[in-house]
Amino acid sequence: MAAVVWLTLFLAAVSAVDRSNFKTCDQSAFCKRQRNVKARSSPYRALLESLQLSQDSMKIQLINEVNKVPLLLELYGLKGNITRIRINELNALKPRYEVPDVLIQDPPTSRLSVTGRDDNSVELSLGDESHKLILTAKPFRMDLLEGRELVLSVNSRGLLVFEHLRQRKDSIEETSRGAEEAEEEPALWEETFKTHTDILLLPPWGLDPLFVWLLAPQKYHKSTMLAFHWVLVCIFLTTKILDRGGDPYRLYNLDVFQYELYNPMALYGSVPVLLAHNARRTLGIFWLNAAETWVDITSNTAVQCPTPQTDIRWMSESGIIDAFLMLGPQPSDVFRQYASLTGK
Repeated sequence: MAAVVWLTLFLAAVSAVDRSNFKTCDQSAFCKRQRNVKARSSPYRALLESLQLSQDSMKIQLINEVNKVPLLLELYGLKGNITRIRINELNALKPRYEVPDVLIQDPPTSRLSVTGRDDNSVELSLGDESHKLILTAKPFRMDLLEGRELVLSVNSRGLLVFEHLRQRKDSIEETSRGAEEAEEEPALWEETFKTHTDILLLPPWGLDPLFVWLLAPQKYHKSTMLAFHWVLVCIFLTTKILDRGGDPYRLYNLDVFQYELYNPMALYGSVPVLLAHNARRTLGIFWLNAAETWVDITSNTAVQCPTPQTDIRWMSESGIIDAFLMLGPQPSDVFRQYASLTGK
């Protein structure tokens, strides 16, 4: 009898979850806008003539060929089998926010070297001779290899979008220049959720931009983590949760005491770390960004593609791109790599 009572109370608690307290992607202007960007040929091009190589880093400019706004890509090979990728505006109206106090130290770097080059690409050694990175200029993408095996790709589906800071009076002209720039609408500058109105960075600085980034690990069948979300060890594919709205995982510090099991809704906090695992290798991605972030996870395994692939799409409201690719190869290596960045 007691078990029946507890079960009844539990079911009542589950049914009492007020979904209206949890913002969905459709209610988040930047998430909705960027999720509407589909796979394409990327409008970004790497300017190979701008490449600068030092002992511990590579810097190269990217240009959006639609709006001509330049970005700066920085690549670091870190000791312990980690690669760091940073992308920021080259000439921003004001400094964009960068997260402090998370890394326990400046990560020690490994020597980078150019091992190959042609008219549309450059090949880099990442300190370990077995790991190489091929940067393709047009359309911009990066492929990381171990030997001849492709480990992961960056921007392989052309979904990178980096909305630059601009003044509001220029937004109509700016946003009409390309499909990846959102149409002018009130939600570009302010949005309301329930009784709260969020003014998205008032003039003179204009729109607080966002970015979308794609990481596509090849041949990885299981993904896990993205705490704090109550899901199975094997993370749901967000595009298949149709009965739950198909929302991405939301990373947001939100003190809502009720939540549903096996659902990507946010609760209490976020740890932007994702692992990809198969029988041969484990990879990790640490996304160093404190802004509200949505993470889409898709896979082609359901359609019996010859090369299984899991795609991870990160969508953050502001800040810069600062991603650490933890290359394992074993699960214990990935946890050691993460601890070397943020502490034990």
